[in-house]
Amino acid sequence: MSYVPIMHLTVPAIWVSVILAAIAASLLQRFVSGDKTGDWYWNAVALYILTWKLSYILFNFEHFINMPLSLLYFNGGLPGHLLAVLLVMAYLFVARKKHKELAEQAVFSVLLFFLAYQAILTSFENNLLEAALHILLLIISIVSIRLIKRREDVPVGLMLALLFMLELLILSAFGPLFTWQNATVIALAALTISIYIRHEQKGQTL
Repeated sequence: MSYVPIMHLTVPAIWVSVILAAIAASLLQRFVSGDKTGDWYWNAVALYILTWKLSYILFNFEHFINMPLSLLYFNGGLPGHLLAVLLVMAYLFVARKKHKELAEQAVFSVLLFFLAYQAILTSFENNLLEAALHILLLIISIVSIRLIKRREDVPVGLMLALLFMLELLILSAFGPLFTWQNATVIALAALTISIYIRHEQKGQTL
């Protein structure tokens, strides 16, 4: 695991990457669409981070009782990640009715987040070739999303699926294909693409 020095602290690179990617995705979402990311986005980000961190207590209760400050340095690991992702997916599915903008924004925000996250993390890890490929795909995705917003004849579902598949291809080229990270990308991509397509179909029938 790589670490990033911040003043007098040494923080795992993955933590910094998640936070920076969340900020970057929000800014890029506004750039490509002209719309501010809805409250649902930061709710989902906060839900993931808090669940991921606090699940350490759930899965390492005895160690936490003996050393409460260990919560500052550890997280729930893979079980905590899976729990956090499941809760975020459930939240997105339920919140799509309350936050109308979620149906249109979620798939783009998720794509931009994953690409930004991988670009930042691999840069911290000095995997420059992989970082360059993620950045290139991020640029392609930004151009593609702007194209989707401007033209109604673009096959949106197909284009989004292709962009996510290219991201998985890059990940598999530098590591195992079957990982929980790739499974997370697939799960969130499938959910948000389906929400977007259903939203578009409803709009066409009005």
